[in-house]
Amino acid sequence: MMDWLRQYWPYALVLLVLCVLTGFLFKKAAQAYRKHQKDFHSREAEMRRLRALKDRYVPLREETAQSAPDDELLEGTALGLQLQIQKAENPKQVFASFSEEQTYIYALDVFLSDQTAAVFFKENGPELIGTIAPAFAALELTEFSDVIEKLAVMFDENDETTSVDNRFLEEADRVFSEGALLTKIKLQGANYIREHLQSFLGK
Repeated sequence: MMDWLRQYWPYALVLLVLCVLTGFLFKKAAQAYRKHQKDFHSREAEMRRLRALKDRYVPLREETAQSAPDDELLEGTALGLQLQIQKAENPKQVFASFSEEQTYIYALDVFLSDQTAAVFFKENGPELIGTIAPAFAALELTEFSDVIEKLAVMFDENDETTSVDNRFLEEADRVFSEGALLTKIKLQGANYIREHLQSFLGK
């Protein structure tokens, strides 16, 4: 055996490297497969959740709005508005046709969906950016209105006097990532929908 190794050691070394490489590739393939399965199941679960929301809230009925969980009503109501936009040939025209109350709830839902202030203000157009500060004010989220208003000015395409302050944006993200705030937006949103229910029924 030792004579064979001495004589053919280059081949043995290549064989060893191939075995290690094959094991590494199998490990990577297994990890990729598990990640794919996890992502697939996550997407599938999210689709089931959205279908359940649609079945319950689209169109919105008074009895549903009154009995809905506070942490679900805003998203369920906004889903009906989102479906109108998705089905439209001219989404901007549909958004422009929404009542003030509808635009506030839709903007707040997008804000919550984007998860961070940075994503919301960087990824959305002037229609939503211009709506979010009045929406916070309408829901009496006054302790955060100043921050939202400053961010809206920073990302206003027509305002050439204010630049984006990345440090301020990071601090805003920290504030808006707190669970207590997100819960408060959902609670205030649910109350707002019930107070202005006629604007949302059947939507």
